[in-house]
Amino acid sequence: TYDLTGLPPTPDEIRDFVEDRSPAAFDKVVARLLPSPAYGERWGRHWLDLVRFAETSGHEFDFEIPHAHAYRDYVIRAFNDDVPYDSLVQEHIAGDLLPAPRRQPASRLNESILGTGFWFLGESKHSPVDLRGDGADRRDNMIDVFGKAFLGLTISCARCHDHKFDPITTREYYSLVSYLQ
Repeated sequence: TYDLTGLPPTPDEIRDFVEDRSPAAFDKVVARLLPSPAYGERWGRHWLDLVRFAETSGHEFDFEIPHAHAYRDYVIRAFNDDVPYDSLVQEHIAGDLLPAPRRQPASRLNESILGTGFWFLGESKHSPVDLRGDGADRRDNMIDVFGKAFLGLTISCARCHDHKFDPITTREYYSLVSYLQ
């Protein structure tokens, strides 16, 4: 229970497991825990850390980001629904462009488009003095998160120079910037 949900078992769950002498006792516990909403909350938390999720903007006044919870809840549902990794990546990068988006079963709302929310949840300032510099910093943060989360690469150093170890040029970096801009 700690591994799958992050929560301790209840006394009743411990008793039921100890009293179950069948060889499938462990499998029964796993089968009970995987559909639990706590599973997606536990494992979605790791993903949210990876994409630097926060419900506030950081900096001076740390304003709340409106509707940030929609992305958080999307991630939890994706883990609980066992969305394949390649689909999760597609939804994050271009969920608004998918020809057949994944839909919520009950409401039929477009679930895939919510994945793109991670692009909008970056660090920002309340009243930047240098608007162009702030915009460049925001896009740099987006590229940094994208590179580390989806490519396993540090792309942001190419903002100033060709990457020393990976074949990423400054030109390619600014191509990504133009896409985000």
